[in-house]
Amino acid sequence: MPSGSFRPVPPRALIISLAALAVPVIGVFAFPDWVQEEQGTLIWLTSLVPSFLLAYYRGLRGVAVALAGAMAVLSLTQVVVLLLDQPAPNWQFLLAVVATYIVICVGLAVFAEILHRERRAAEALALTDGLTGLPNRRHAELTLDAQFAAADRGRSLVVVLFDLDRFKLVNDRHGHDTGDAALRVFADALKRNTRRMDLSARFGGEEFISVLGDIEQADALRFANRVREGIKAHAFPWGHLTVSAGVAAYDDAMATHELLVAAADRALYAAKEAGRDRVAVAQPFVPGGVAPVVAGPSARSGGGDERILVIDDDLAMLGFVGRVLKRAGYRVEETDDPETVIRRYRDGQPTIDLLITDIMMPRMSGPTIVERVSRSRPGLRVVYLSGYLQREVSISGLPGATIGLVGKPLDPTELLATVRRVLDQQ
Repeated sequence: MPSGSFRPVPPRALIISLAALAVPVIGVFAFPDWVQEEQGTLIWLTSLVPSFLLAYYRGLRGVAVALAGAMAVLSLTQVVVLLLDQPAPNWQFLLAVVATYIVICVGLAVFAEILHRERRAAEALALTDGLTGLPNRRHAELTLDAQFAAADRGRSLVVVLFDLDRFKLVNDRHGHDTGDAALRVFADALKRNTRRMDLSARFGGEEFISVLGDIEQADALRFANRVREGIKAHAFPWGHLTVSAGVAAYDDAMATHELLVAAADRALYAAKEAGRDRVAVAQPFVPGGVAPVVAGPSARSGGGDERILVIDDDLAMLGFVGRVLKRAGYRVEETDDPETVIRRYRDGQPTIDLLITDIMMPRMSGPTIVERVSRSRPGLRVVYLSGYLQREVSISGLPGATIGLVGKPLDPTELLATVRRVLDQQ
């Protein structure tokens, strides 16, 4: 059993355990006559305390240690009693106490082990994708946050995003069971090619992410092509499957790992637009051009006739942002579908004055959406939402004619001030 699967034993638990073992020892020498009586022998039951405490923190191993320690104390104490010619204890009653003690400890050990096993299973389920067995998006985001902090301290970091080409056609033509089997095959290929020190995860739908530390971008590119060629060579009963990938390396101009993932996502969509079944490398993240708009005092925070379109894959956040904006007087549309946003602008539907988007979403990142929309609407005003800002930095390297950034958890006042300033920017 991995040592890291249990909580560390706090000093106070060890102190209480030692005190509980000391109680019967002190009783034997301080009150020898009373301890020989049946009711006095019950003082040994205080030695059960370490078993309960260590079972909570160390499971079966903890109970075994506590049991061994208690039996050693009991045995040595009785040896000393005999050597000092103290009155002999009631051996029959003491044997019954010891037998009861062992039964209780074994039962406690079994119960504690079941509880720890269930806890570990629940933790694994919360961080594992049930279909592929890979880590899930939550696990990937926790790893990204930690690795990005390490990259800020000088460690190299590269992210690779994979997306199965035309996967919807596989589901439509051959059924979802066949699609699920294809996802598992790709997940296995990803596992085989991922170093133990790195993490590959299912990021959402048919999209996967690899977080690669201590690696150069050229090596990450080779890794991505190796995975791409492996899945292309696999013969499915119904044909072949290809994958596109985007590679992005850490840049100290990025304020959050969401910008790193967004850069990989933009490269991924460049690979798809170039014909699929290829790997594209993200362009360097170079702040410059349009200065970002920051939150601050504004002449007014309310809206007039402005239309705002909000997109977020988190429906709770989507609803919250919509309610805040509506109460301020804006006309708001909400969606969690990137293609809906792109079609809206492409089809020339009523003009939107501002787009609010989360930076990192599994189906398509906010910057990728803005980049594609900007082709038909060059002067797009954007407010990006980020939940993982680690430091302040210019975000003007992101697409958008005028941009703002608001961190999560959202402060309604900050959100409204940023929205107003972006809309008022000339």
